[in-house]
Amino acid sequence: MWGNRGPWWVQTLVSAAILVAFAAALVASLHTMESAGTGSWVRYGASAVVPFVFLLITAAWARSGVRLALVLLVGLILLALERVAILPFYLDSSVIADWDARALDTAAMANIALFDSGAVIVWSIARRRTPATWLGVIPAAGVLALGTWAIHFHQPDFGVDLTSGGTLPLGYFAGVVAFEMAFILVAVLILWAFDGIGLTMRRGASTVPPQGPPADDFGATQLYRTQAHQTDQRETERYRPPPPPLGNRPPARPEDPSFRTTQIRRPDDRR
Repeated sequence: MWGNRGPWWVQTLVSAAILVAFAAALVASLHTMESAGTGSWVRYGASAVVPFVFLLITAAWARSGVRLALVLLVGLILLALERVAILPFYLDSSVIADWDARALDTAAMANIALFDSGAVIVWSIARRRTPATWLGVIPAAGVLALGTWAIHFHQPDFGVDLTSGGTLPLGYFAGVVAFEMAFILVAVLILWAFDGIGLTMRRGASTVPPQGPPADDFGATQLYRTQAHQTDQRETERYRPPPPPLGNRPPARPEDPSFRTTQIRRPDDRR
């Protein structure tokens, strides 16, 4: 898979580029729809294009085929729920005229929560590598909950008069997207940190030297050393190879070391 290609720093740069491009595309789409003055249903469909493309790119950047399938499945479900949550704000005003303000607040906050948490969840499924990642779900969820509350109730106006009724400038949408992306990035980094802890623990466990069998278990010791390509001289001395058969032995030398230089004389030899 593409998500596992290249060294870690290349993968980090590609991931950062994808997230930055996602934010830039959101700004461009919001400003384009505002400037074009498109109808409500056109806006409703167009506002789903950038999240859908981000979902496809994230799936392609997954680390395995299983993760790719999970990203698509979970991402499409969350995107569909987000579309349902934001639907009331694209209906005619006469339809929601009798709705309670609390119901509209709930729908708006559900839309924000589903959008932000969906981006974090699909990204983490695609990119994180250890189960320790999900230990960071609680602090990440806390950040996203804080972001949902802050975006809905305390989002800055970025120096724009929202009551004037005019076309909103590009800087306003850049500020809105940056404000929301800040909470998304913090949640992503929290899960990334827990994933790093899991990778550190995994590497530490893989570097522990294997323990050998008990000393009195000679058969297991031999098997262990054979697998480890080690030689034990003590066992070599203890189990010497048997001597060769008698027929293959070389002729024994006499005990007298002067045998080759001693001349044997017979009685009738002249002196």
